[in-house]
Amino acid sequence: MLIKNGTLLDGTGTKMRLADIRIEGERIIEIGNLTPKNNEELVDAKDKYIAPGFIDILNHADVFAKLFENPSQESLLQQGITTVLMGNCGSSLAPLLDGVYINSIQKWGDINKLNVNWLTMKELFEEMNRHSFGVNIATLAGHSTMRRIFTEDEPRILVDSEIDQMEYMLEQALSEGAFGLSIGLAYAHARNANKRELIRMAKVVKDYNGLFSMHIRNESEGFTEGVLEGLNIAKKTGVNLEFSHLKVMGKKYWEQFEEGISALEDLDNVNFDIYPYTTTASVLYSYLPNWVSKHGNKSLFQVLKNKEKMEKLLEEMRNSSYNYEDMVVAMGNVNKIYFGKSLGEIAKNQGTGPEEIALNLIEASGNRVIVFNKTIDEENVLNAIKHPKSILCADGVGYKKQERITGEVVHPRFFGAFPKVLHEYVRKKEVLTWEEAIKKITSGPAAKIGLKNRGVIRENNYADVVILDPERIEDMATFKNPYQYPRGIDRVIINGETTVQDGKLQNTSGKILKRV
Repeated sequence: MLIKNGTLLDGTGTKMRLADIRIEGERIIEIGNLTPKNNEELVDAKDKYIAPGFIDILNHADVFAKLFENPSQESLLQQGITTVLMGNCGSSLAPLLDGVYINSIQKWGDINKLNVNWLTMKELFEEMNRHSFGVNIATLAGHSTMRRIFTEDEPRILVDSEIDQMEYMLEQALSEGAFGLSIGLAYAHARNANKRELIRMAKVVKDYNGLFSMHIRNESEGFTEGVLEGLNIAKKTGVNLEFSHLKVMGKKYWEQFEEGISALEDLDNVNFDIYPYTTTASVLYSYLPNWVSKHGNKSLFQVLKNKEKMEKLLEEMRNSSYNYEDMVVAMGNVNKIYFGKSLGEIAKNQGTGPEEIALNLIEASGNRVIVFNKTIDEENVLNAIKHPKSILCADGVGYKKQERITGEVVHPRFFGAFPKVLHEYVRKKEVLTWEEAIKKITSGPAAKIGLKNRGVIRENNYADVVILDPERIEDMATFKNPYQYPRGIDRVIINGETTVQDGKLQNTSGKILKRV
């Protein structure tokens, strides 16, 4: 294949330039002013930009149980994503001691959709290699996935012998190809992880030159403390730290964001990622006081069945900083008549309060409800996007637009995060230049993850390439109608094969990537 007449954004941040690109097999073999050969496909990219394939450093296709259900991951491909990093926020598909421990992902996805025939990371990769995926897939090992092997349904502090075993599991996962470890300290099964445990896990990751991805404990009143906890780990161990979807939720706490991100500016081994939206998609129980789910679902459902504790809980919810009334039910194990409706709307129809509705939905769903919450400051998003330490992520999951018939209201970032960045924050608001933006979604995440020969258009690198129209690029997905592919992504090439052309899926040519 020869891509002619296009403007090259090579991913490094250097100034765009006119250049042709020759692809042979899986690799880019030549860049420059090139003459067509008789035996190659000629792609005219006049007035188009040529960029490396976009990399989603924070992806949830695995924990939403969509990876095997939708192996093409089309909503990611259509927005130019060619590589994803899964296993985030403490949960991954491996390693497991028994298939039952896949329940670490049940707060996000329907685990009944998974036929778990693997335990180790190696066995997971072997199973994945039996499938054909649309995108290149890398994964982290999930801290909570391993931790609950020892704690079962009683989240608690681990003793040294248990940490020893978890270190061994992590070392095995890293030696078998995992790119690092993710920690989700906001969730019940990791909240009791103390400094000793986290430092020991971080040291293992450092020994393997892996990525230590951290969802902080508290994204509202305790935001600054959560960031400082991560920075302390990075300083003590030298580990390669990435703060996952860093944000402050709740207007009264927004002012903490500037202090938090300024604290990490002097550490070379620390970055953070962010998606370009002010509305979150979070599991509903995460908006409850921590004491309610101190022991996971067990204590949560005990509270919901105890009249006195319920009254205490409801009182705390009514006095909290969260506006439950405006939270919108997006998806979960509940009747689809609730999808797209706010807790306030449902409460009005049922003659009760939004806090009561939240608890009713948690109980009825077995604690599997995801809600939208418009709770992030746009100014903080702008400052984060242009910050030199930020990496842009989609926080994505691969869907097909035909899945709108399910009634689930998925987050529009699953369909349009990166086109939104390029349309809104590059073209319209000029927060970033084209060169800066492309670097933050290509070579930036590639370097942070440790991906080899990807993220930059360079001779001998893998041919993961996006051809886009800079005048047409635009995200179309909305919260009312998220199942819409973006405009302006003309062609997506993965490992030398055209995967998407003019909005149509051509084939699947993704690879399973392993840390080496």
